[in-house]
Amino acid sequence: MLRISAITLLTLALTAVVFPAHTRSFAYAQAEEMSNIAGTVLDKNNARIAGATIKIENAQFKSKLQSSYEGKFEIELPAGEYQITVEKEGFHKFELSPFRANAGVRELVNIHMEVKPPRGLLKVD
Repeated sequence: MLRISAITLLTLALTAVVFPAHTRSFAYAQAEEMSNIAGTVLDKNNARIAGATIKIENAQFKSKLQSSYEGKFEIELPAGEYQITVEKEGFHKFELSPFRANAGVRELVNIHMEVKPPRGLLKVD
């Protein structure tokens, strides 16, 4: 027969009550410190640009993602100031700095990229 002392039962009961409450508080505190950046990469005619490389970074956080086939992107990150850089072949590099991502907020960013002129000479016969 298994014998459990009263102290062990009391410790288990307190752990079951205190730990879940502490976990919820910690998760809530973490959620409050997070932000979300979402947007669309567009050209000057508002056509969506798929496959653009988006870099979002500061001293503590770095991330690189691609715009979807609809030109959309979204990322969850800690609140703070960031530099946003977007690159796509055939377009000028786009930079936005500083960009403030506020805690508990979904920040919307539409990025308008300019087409690069073609390089070199094009010979037409």
